Amino acid sequence: MEQVRSLLALLDDPDPAVQAAVEEAFLSLGEEAIPHLEAYWFATEDAYVQKRIEHLLETITLERVAMMLYQWREGLTQPLWPALMAVARLQYPSLPQEKYTTQYSRLVHKAWLTLSSAYTPLDKLLGLNQYLFQREELSPEITRPRHPLAYYVHHLLESRRGNSFSLSVLYYLIARDLEIEGLSLVAIQGRYLLRYYDGDLHFYVDPYQRGMFIRAEELKTLLTRLSLPDNLAHYPLLSPPYLIMRLVAHLEKAYEQSGQENAAQLHGRLRERLLAQFSGGGTSEDA
Repeated sequence: MEQVRSLLALLDDPDPAVQAAVEEAFLSLGEEAIPHLEAYWFATEDAYVQKRIEHLLETITLERVAMMLYQWREGLTQPLWPALMAVARLQYPSLPQEKYTTQYSRLVHKAWLTLSSAYTPLDKLLGLNQYLFQREELSPEITRPRHPLAYYVHHLLESRRGNSFSLSVLYYLIARDLEIEGLSLVAIQGRYLLRYYDGDLHFYVDPYQRGMFIRAEELKTLLTRLSLPDNLAHYPLLSPPYLIMRLVAHLEKAYEQSGQENAAQLHGRLRERLLAQFSGGGTSEDA
């Protein structure tokens, strides 16, 4: 505690060497320093000190999130849910992760009860569409699909509205937990789709269109009309690390477009960290 008080007293020192030493000391304290910095922000009226505290809080949070994602990337299974929650905590450090994990688990359980009589993967997907988009009333965010909130899965659970990214990711997560085999995530010109392939059947599911099925040949025809590559192998499957990289990049751009420069810069710093951490991550499901 005495160390923290001494560091707080040095926050107004303009000497760059002192600033660097203070920042390093606070970073070494990590999350332990957060409540002290927050309390001091409210206690002082010095705008310079408040700005320094805001920078320190952002940097500590960035280090925590980057470490969480590094440890996640090093794991063998790389489940998407904890990584999505980690990214959300960059902007919302006090995010009640347990609350949203419980909401998500309840959604999966109710979907499982609904699909208990379905036998084939196709029947399960049809049932999942009915459950998510009719009973749970999930819907596409049409008014502001590029607003930062539209990318967060936890916000989708609260508002029941999401953009192509958040709806597709949530759909994919639930389908995987329901053990519906043959599904992968792909991105085609900014639209996220679920690809289903079992050796015989090959089609795509568009959660942003409330689970609309698109046959592979129909998609190829559409791509040709849009003067885009119609070889579906051109659009690789998205691995969990690559998907997280895309989420951070989407958020960086979304915050920039909404005029929230600090948030955009913070996500840019995280993206740079992840580029270094995830080098060699690839795009296949096994990457």
